[in-house]
Amino acid sequence: MFIQSFEVANLKKLNTMTPIRLVQLIDAVDVDLTGELIHYSPYDFILSGDTRTYADLVTPAGLSEIATYADGIGPWKRYIVSVRGIDANADGQPDDVNGDGSVNDADKQLLPPSSLIVDAHDAGLLVHPYTFRNETRYLAANYGDNPVEEYLQFYCLGVDGLFSDFPDTAVSSRELFRLLPSCGAPQ
Repeated sequence: MFIQSFEVANLKKLNTMTPIRLVQLIDAVDVDLTGELIHYSPYDFILSGDTRTYADLVTPAGLSEIATYADGIGPWKRYIVSVRGIDANADGQPDDVNGDGSVNDADKQLLPPSSLIVDAHDAGLLVHPYTFRNETRYLAANYGDNPVEEYLQFYCLGVDGLFSDFPDTAVSSRELFRLLPSCGAPQ
């Protein structure tokens, strides 16, 4: 069992009250055209006047701080593998490349993985990214509309677990991952 929160103060307090493992959730607003995350602050930081954002929590120093009160992090999956938009008409905005009427992950390309998993593990933290879904709009174009490809990439990168709206796909993908002789993540 884990207790998880996007706030920091309550996890620090809970750390003194319970032996249940704690997870610091890490969020962002979205990604920009280039794949850079658009950050904001935990609400309790805003209330206390702390100017740090979630981006500060995923630095080595931030992860070391989290390790003093939590057992793991639950970052939005784009902190680990981001996506960049395609600006085919050069207007500075990502385009609806697949023509489905909206700009979403299915119109975007994967970027190389960040060092977040390694950095978190170095700080002694578990890593459980969120949220994995089977619908095309949540899958980068590189995955070829196959959610198993996304799960396999993240398992190969070393996540300790993950949040999924489709546990059957998550579990069957994990079993497939365990049978693979080596990892070959989509690029």
